[in-house]
Amino acid sequence: MLRKTSALVGASWLALAGIASAQTTDAAREARIEALEQALADIQAQLNDLKESSSADVAEVRRVASEQPVVAIANGRPTIASANNEFRFAVRGMAQFDAAYYDQDSPSTPDNRRGDASNAGDLNSGANFRRARLGIEGTVFGDWNYALTYEMGGTGSEAAQLNQAYIEYAGWRPWETAAPIRFRVGAWATPTGLEDATSNTESVFLERAAAAELVRGIAGGDGRSGFGVFANGDRWYASGVLTGATVGNSGEFDEQTGYLARLAWLPLRGQNSAVHVGANVSGVIDPADTDASSADQQRVRLRERPELRNDTQRFVDTGNINADGVLQYGVELGGYWRNFYAAGEAFQIDVSRTGAGVVDPDFFGWYVQGAWTLTGERRRWNAANGGFSGIRPDNPFNVAEDHWGAWEIAARYSTLDLNFNEGALGSAAIAGNTVRGGEQTITTLGLNWYPNATIRFLLDYQWVEIDRLDPENGIVANTTVFGGAASVAGNGAQIGQDYQAVSLRSQIAF
Repeated sequence: MLRKTSALVGASWLALAGIASAQTTDAAREARIEALEQALADIQAQLNDLKESSSADVAEVRRVASEQPVVAIANGRPTIASANNEFRFAVRGMAQFDAAYYDQDSPSTPDNRRGDASNAGDLNSGANFRRARLGIEGTVFGDWNYALTYEMGGTGSEAAQLNQAYIEYAGWRPWETAAPIRFRVGAWATPTGLEDATSNTESVFLERAAAAELVRGIAGGDGRSGFGVFANGDRWYASGVLTGATVGNSGEFDEQTGYLARLAWLPLRGQNSAVHVGANVSGVIDPADTDASSADQQRVRLRERPELRNDTQRFVDTGNINADGVLQYGVELGGYWRNFYAAGEAFQIDVSRTGAGVVDPDFFGWYVQGAWTLTGERRRWNAANGGFSGIRPDNPFNVAEDHWGAWEIAARYSTLDLNFNEGALGSAAIAGNTVRGGEQTITTLGLNWYPNATIRFLLDYQWVEIDRLDPENGIVANTTVFGGAASVAGNGAQIGQDYQAVSLRSQIAF
């Protein structure tokens, strides 16, 4: 019995010991599990901290990157802009190198169509930098634009002068569907008409049509001081400018006050076509005082070169007209269909003369031109200035890839009539009634090559016909003919001429 009891007690202790051992093992396991869970929690917390830190670092990197300026060179134009485009700075440059050959009639022709005895109408073949400009443009604080450009090329008195310098506010948008209205002050060239609205770096020919260029200079043109307002939508353009003298010119436009206004509209526009109509008006309210004496002599002079600037001579010239105002108004028509472009303008110029017993003269000019891009590119309408943009080749010149840029052929006919009651050949002018400024007609054929968006070459052939009677005894005594020392003797002698010219322009613009 005692043995059995002892055995039972022993078995009980063993059982209790096993239970205790088991309980100890479970507790340790639970402790280890809790430790592992805590370690995992710690690791997870560290991972969360690391993730947050990394996210913050990434956000900071992105923030810093977003605040860095954007530097680009688009079509060769260096540009720096803030990330939000509130500030922008760009360098602009352009060089146009022209070479020309003039083929003139002999000065021994019976009607003396080469000028006076000293051959003052002789044109000089050669080459020159028609334009060489360098400047900057940009935006500050989002709504303010600026531009500053200096001209280092040109012909004659046009060389080395300020081309433009202005500031512009463009922060007012009264219509959601239109661009902001722009208010500009300074000196610049406001588009007077359709031809003038196309940049000289994108024009079809070397020079604008003579009538368009003359009208441009009445109250506008490069470096013209003024205050203007501009507005445009997707299919319309409007501008109004009050102008003064050209910057740095104390002669022809000294103390002049003028104005420009223009409206343009696209009544038709499709995927491959557009039609432009427009009207413009400009004038002189207070002509310049061009007299060197103390007397108040307000004069107007209308003159223009024959659509080529290698030689400085102007063959059509009214001379100085004593006047108290000028009114010019014109109409515009243009458009494109696929890769064909055409445009034309007509201008009427009325001069209000001063003095008793005089007649107010009026003058007229017009042109029509067309171009066909052989490689398929097309000109587009630019709403910002109400004109047509130039050609951008779809396949820039690259011999290795058999790409040859864009090619274009063009033609233009223009006429400018600065005669008023000119009378017959050999007749004397009628004082106070006759203006023998001359009539100029030019036919131009052109071939243009655009290797890329920055470089282009223009080849023009011109047939020029000029009829002008000697202005001796005309509106101004001893009027200078062709820049010579004296006017041609002989009442009403023919001093015009016919000639041909071939010219080539090499251009880089960015």
